[in-house]
Amino acid sequence: MCNDGANAEETATQSLYGCWPDLFNWVWQAYALTDDSWNPAGISDACNVTLPFGKVVNSAYLINYCLTDNYNSQWHSTEDYQSSSRAADNRFHGPFYQRFIQYNGSSEADSETGRFAARDRTNLHCPLFNLGSPSDSAGNRASVMLHESWHHWQYKHNFQTGHIGGCSNGQCDYYYFHGVSAYEFGQFDRYDTNPGHLLFHSPYQVCAELEGDLAENAKPFVPAVVTQAARNIGNLRLANCFANAVGYRIGDPRPW
Repeated sequence: MCNDGANAEETATQSLYGCWPDLFNWVWQAYALTDDSWNPAGISDACNVTLPFGKVVNSAYLINYCLTDNYNSQWHSTEDYQSSSRAADNRFHGPFYQRFIQYNGSSEADSETGRFAARDRTNLHCPLFNLGSPSDSAGNRASVMLHESWHHWQYKHNFQTGHIGGCSNGQCDYYYFHGVSAYEFGQFDRYDTNPGHLLFHSPYQVCAELEGDLAENAKPFVPAVVTQAARNIGNLRLANCFANAVGYRIGDPRPW
């Protein structure tokens, strides 16, 4: 079993919406938390933010309700993050569902794409929920959910869905630099592989960009414990999760 419990960031996030049954039902459907693996993980006790199901609701709330959509400084729009992270068939990916996996390794999550005669899926692991784990953060979990959805994006568009090795994180991606103005809102899924005008995202890059937006473009009611955690975790990813050096850090002036 995971090490259940709620830290200050988790309780502060839940305090923004309280015990809201319509939200729980919507997240259950929109994020396809329909597998029976969620039965022992709090699906029948959705107000309990010490359990994995309630923690996923927290993270979905941050993605869907907490960004300002400041066009001048936000990497991507709320709708972009919403549509990619949700499980339904859409412009980003085909349909998938999400499982809760009780396991004691260090991996936060993984995605299974191209399954034969079965729906693709994402597996969320105990490190995302273990009280005291560095991964047990509502903002980090939100970015991991987006990250895993991007593996489904890669599969839909016939790109390699794995990571590469050789970095301090153990597995990593390339960072494809772009300025804030490179993507209009609603165009997060746009890409161009021509080296002369390359536009692309890797899974760890979409992680870092959501974390940057939570840190710097959150609505005023979002607690500082949430925005600070997003900044800290995002900067750790920028430092450790890319095969090429990334000069930008969350808190620096955003490149245009």
